[in-house]
Amino acid sequence: MFVVARVLVVDVGNTSVKYTAFEGDTILWQVRDSEVLTKDSFSPAAIYFASVRSSVESEHLKSRLKREYYASKWVDIKSEPEVCGVRNAYLEPHRLGVDRWLTVIASFHLFGGNVVIVDAGTAIKVDMLDMHGQHLGGYIAPGVAMMENALLSQTARIRYDQSEKEKGFGLPNSTARAVTEGCHEMALGFLERLYAQYKHFRWVVTGGDGGFLLALLGIDAMQETHLVAIGAKIVGDEYLGSCS
Repeated sequence: MFVVARVLVVDVGNTSVKYTAFEGDTILWQVRDSEVLTKDSFSPAAIYFASVRSSVESEHLKSRLKREYYASKWVDIKSEPEVCGVRNAYLEPHRLGVDRWLTVIASFHLFGGNVVIVDAGTAIKVDMLDMHGQHLGGYIAPGVAMMENALLSQTARIRYDQSEKEKGFGLPNSTARAVTEGCHEMALGFLERLYAQYKHFRWVVTGGDGGFLLALLGIDAMQETHLVAIGAKIVGDEYLGSCS
């Protein structure tokens, strides 16, 4: 497999931008947002860019990075019908979020097929992949914090201080506990129903809340923090290899 030696993967998410530096297939470091510009010693041969934001926001960031890393090759990574041995389940493949697409590709290459991928951050995203590299589809649900924020923004009298958000015992007996524990139960119920259907698959988890939620359910899962970045590295290397 063709491997580009020094790569900077730029993963533009809904709430932050992650920059991951690779030396071959080894991750050297990962930082968020503008911290990357302080890493003066790293000169990437290529930049792999994947964004879920609007074209306007994405182009603004790309222009800044291209000025900073003017000598680097550039690869824009999008969701496609098929790449790197993985086939997209969407009828309109470009509408699958590129972050989900890359977690599926990375999971196939790292763990093989018959996997469920749980990416729990701002949203809880779950995708299924069979042993032949066929993406089977998946779900998007609000994350725990998003559910809590929705309740606070859409109601007039549900209010509490951060200091009130303490875990108690038994049924919630305060507004803070009713909301925070209720949102956790919603997320847990969603994942528990999926596990009942796919317990014969291996489970892979990434994202801030994923490991915590699956541990509460007693679901044994393989954890990989850098799934999106690894997927982007696999796709970008294949693209540049086919062009060489």
